[in-house]
Amino acid sequence: MKKIVLLFLFVVNLVSTQETTLYDSIIKSSNTFKKDSLKIDFLHKTFFKYCYSKPELSKKVAQKSLDISTTIDDKYLIVRSYLRRGIYYDITGKRDSALADYSKGLDITITTKDLNGEASIYNNTALIYWNDENFDEAMHYNLKSLKIFEKLKDKNGQASNLNNIGLLLSSLGRLEESNAYHKRSIVLKKAIKDNYGLGASYSNLSKNFTLLKQLDSGMYYNRKAIKTKKESNDLRGLGIAYNHLASDFRMLKQLDSALYYYKVADTIYKNMNAKRLRATNANNMAKIYDSLGQFSKALKTYQLSYNNLSDRETRTKLSVVSRMANSYVALNDYKNATIHYKEALVLSDSLRKQRDFVETQEVFEKYQSTEKEKEILTQRVELAEQKLDLSTKTYQIYGLGILAVVLGLIGYLLYNQQKLKNNQLKKENELKDALIKIETQNRLQEQRLRISRDLHDNIGAQLTFIISSIDNLKYGFKLEDEKLNTKLTGISAFAKETIYELRDTIWAMNKNEITVGDLQSRISNFIEKADIASSNINFIFNADNVVKKETKLSSVEGMNLYRILQEALNNALKYAEASEISVNISQLENKFKVVIKDNGKGFDIAKESEGNGLNNMKKRALDINAELVITSIKNESTTVTVLKPMYN
Repeated sequence: MKKIVLLFLFVVNLVSTQETTLYDSIIKSSNTFKKDSLKIDFLHKTFFKYCYSKPELSKKVAQKSLDISTTIDDKYLIVRSYLRRGIYYDITGKRDSALADYSKGLDITITTKDLNGEASIYNNTALIYWNDENFDEAMHYNLKSLKIFEKLKDKNGQASNLNNIGLLLSSLGRLEESNAYHKRSIVLKKAIKDNYGLGASYSNLSKNFTLLKQLDSGMYYNRKAIKTKKESNDLRGLGIAYNHLASDFRMLKQLDSALYYYKVADTIYKNMNAKRLRATNANNMAKIYDSLGQFSKALKTYQLSYNNLSDRETRTKLSVVSRMANSYVALNDYKNATIHYKEALVLSDSLRKQRDFVETQEVFEKYQSTEKEKEILTQRVELAEQKLDLSTKTYQIYGLGILAVVLGLIGYLLYNQQKLKNNQLKKENELKDALIKIETQNRLQEQRLRISRDLHDNIGAQLTFIISSIDNLKYGFKLEDEKLNTKLTGISAFAKETIYELRDTIWAMNKNEITVGDLQSRISNFIEKADIASSNINFIFNADNVVKKETKLSSVEGMNLYRILQEALNNALKYAEASEISVNISQLENKFKVVIKDNGKGFDIAKESEGNGLNNMKKRALDINAELVITSIKNESTTVTVLKPMYN
C-alpha cells in the first residue's frame, strides 16, 4: 500500500514538474516579443492550445496575460484576459467564477464602449447557461451577442453565435430551423477560413439530420466533420463526431459498430476530462445495452453517465435515473428500482420549479417578431420623410417662382405643413394604439398557451408518472395488504380523475371562444361517461333544435357554465339516490337555458346552502352574469336551472 502511495505521489510530481517546465518555456517564448501587446497575443493563442488538454497550465497562461495587461493598463487586453480565464473556469466546472470574470470584463467594455468585447462576453455567458440547461438565459445572451456582431459586421463573431443558436434550437427540437442557422454559420466560417469552427458546424448538421432520420445526409456531414477535425487537430470535436457516427449506426440497427464508436468517443472524452460530453455518450451507450437485454452492463454505463453529470443538469439526471429504475425492474431488483423511482420523483419536482423550458422558444419568437416590427416601422418612417421632403421641395419651387406673393405663400405653406404634421402625428398615434392593442392580445394569447402547455407538460406528465409508479409498485411488490391496495387504487383513480379535469381546463384555455354547440358536445360526453359508470341510473339528455349552436361564449363563460352543470350532475350522482336524471337544453327568448332534474330524495336547501359545492355554483353563475335557481322537494326531486344571456 505504501509503495502504491509513493508511486502515485511520484506520478503527480512528475506531471506537475512537466507542466512547470512547459509553462517556463511558454513564458520564455513570449519574452522574445518586444511589444507587450504581441506578448499577450501569443499567450492568448497558447491558452486555446492547452485549455482542454492541460487546463491548469492554461489557467496560469491566462493569469499571466491578465497580470501584464493590468500592469500596462490596457483595458482592451484586460477584457480579453478575463475572457480567457473565464473560459478556463467554465471548462473546469467553476461556473460562478467564470460568470464573475465575465462580469468584470463587461463593466470595462461598457465604460470603454468596447462593443466587440461586450458581444464576446455575452457569447461566452450564453455557453455557460447552455451547459447548465438554462436555455432561456442562453438564448437571451446569444441574441444580444449576435445583434452586436451584426452591427460590427464581425463575421467571426456572427459565425460563432449562429452556430450556438443552431445548437439551442436543436435542443428545443426545432431541427429544420437549427440547420438553417448552422448553414449560415458555415458560409461565414468558409469566408474567414475557420477550419476549426467548420468541423463543429459539420458535426452539428450531422446530428440534426440523424435526428430527422435523414441518415445519408447525416453520414455525409459526419465524414466531412471527421476529416476537418483531424486536419485541425480538434480532439474534442473529433470525439463529438465519433459520437454522432455511433448514433447513425444505432439508427441503422448496426449495434456492434455503434458500440465501437461510442467507446472510441468515450476514450477521447476521458483523456480530455470532458465530463458533460462523456455523460451524454455513456447514456447513449447504455440505451443499446438495454435494448440488447444486457441490463447489468446498462446499469454500469448509466452510473458512469450519472457520475459525470453536474448537480445543475437536472433534466438529464432525471432521464438517466428513470432508465436505471427500469433496468432494475427488468432484473427483478425491486428494492433498487424503488430507490431510483423515488430519486426520479425528487428530480422531477426540482425540475418543475425551474423556469419553463418552453419560455426559451418564446424568447426566440419574440426576437424574430420584434425585428420584423422594427423593419416595418423603419420603412414607414423613411416613407414619411420622403413625402415630407418632396412637399418641402415643391413649396420651395413655388416660393421661388412667385416672388410677388412670397410672404402670403410662406404663411400658407407653414399652415398646411403644420396641419400635415398634425394629421401625420394623429395617424401615427392611431397606428401605435393599434399595434399596442395587437401586442397586448398576442401576449394574452401567448400567456394562455404557455400556461396550458405548462399544465399539460408538467402537471399532466407528473400525474401520469404517479399513476405509472403506483401501478409498478402494485405489480412489483404484489401487495397482500387489502387496505393498502385499496388506498393505492383510490390514489390512482383520483389522479386519473384529476387528469380528466385538467384536460377540460386546457380545452377551455386553448379556445378564445366556446360555442353553444361545443358546450352541448362536452355535456353529452360527460353524461355518456357517467352513464357507463352508473349502470343503475337512467340518463335522459334533450337538446332543443331551436338552440343556435353557433352562438358564442367567451372561454371563461363557457368553462364556468360547464363546471356548474358538471357540479349539479355530480351532486345528483353522489347524493340524490335517484333512478333517473334528465338534462334539458333549450332557448328562452335570448337566454340559453339548462335544466338538470333528478327523482331522488331531495334535500333541505336552507340547511345545505353553506356547502362548498352550492356556493361554488352560485359564485360561478355570478361571475358570468347567469341566473341560478335550485329547487328541491323532500323525498321527490331536485331541479337546478341555469339561465345565461346569449350574445351573437
